[in-house]
Amino acid sequence: GRSAEGSLPVLLSRSLGALTVEVETAAGVGSDVPSLAVWSNVLRCVAGGNGGLDERDLPGAARISSRLATAAVTGCARRGWLVVSPAPDGGKARRLELTEVGRAAARDWPAQLGALDARWAGTPLRAGLEGIVSQLPLELPHFPAPYGAADPSAIGGPYMQGAKRTEGIPAHGKDWRPVPRTDGDTVTALPVTALLSQALMAFTIDYEDLFPWPLESTLNVLCHIGPQPAPLANVPGDHGITGVGKSLLERHLIAVVTRAEDDPGQKLVALTDRGQLVMEHHPRRLEAVEAEWRDRFGAALTALRNALAPLAASAPSSAPDHPMAALHLG
Repeated sequence: GRSAEGSLPVLLSRSLGALTVEVETAAGVGSDVPSLAVWSNVLRCVAGGNGGLDERDLPGAARISSRLATAAVTGCARRGWLVVSPAPDGGKARRLELTEVGRAAARDWPAQLGALDARWAGTPLRAGLEGIVSQLPLELPHFPAPYGAADPSAIGGPYMQGAKRTEGIPAHGKDWRPVPRTDGDTVTALPVTALLSQALMAFTIDYEDLFPWPLESTLNVLCHIGPQPAPLANVPGDHGITGVGKSLLERHLIAVVTRAEDDPGQKLVALTDRGQLVMEHHPRRLEAVEAEWRDRFGAALTALRNALAPLAASAPSSAPDHPMAALHLG
């Protein structure tokens, strides 16, 4: 692919990917054990609610959009990790509670993350992440999360081109509400995976602010599609492109699917003129945001980059260049 291998979001993504594989393997993630993403952005919040959580409180607690929270609750209930009950007062707000399997996750996941964190305590990686995340104006998800199950942008920003950044809050969709960072220590109690996620989400939000296309889709999909038609089967990841025009990339005229002349059964995909324009501006946007971060964070950013490099290099080849868990669970 043509993703910027040394760019900060790819370093953050691959580092998170390496740690996610490690901790999920140790936790035995499978049908009965939820993923790190589901624990971080859904079950952790319900577990912290002293026996349950009002469904209306999940977006704020997880720092995710209300539309994503709704999809996540449905998926977790279907998997048998959550019980969703009618509101005790007869109102609209449903009550979320952990099932026995969910309670088992609430016992095991903190221990698994604690063991992982013990290895990174006192390291330059931990220090660099804390130094930057503590300065971020907003609290962000503990695992990278998109605006919606079918919208890979961070907070719906790329589709709000007429909106202006107000008081440090970037343009965003109506289903996402910012959670300001409070005074005091907001980082030392966080798992290293949550610190990586918050840094990556902050960079993603800054990248997408007044930019027309989501960073996740660009890194994971567009970087693997060129201007010339090439086999659709060679494009990695869960991009949703089928050729029937319903995928995000097709609907927004970023990519187009055709058939091979010598083999009508083979689907080919290529970037449209608009898609090529996005890719032309992508490296400039990456550099512009990283330059802004260098001005904001100074030596802390350089130290973090140096600490990320070896961890990112250890990530398995299957690790995405930008992980985002839609949490709808299939």
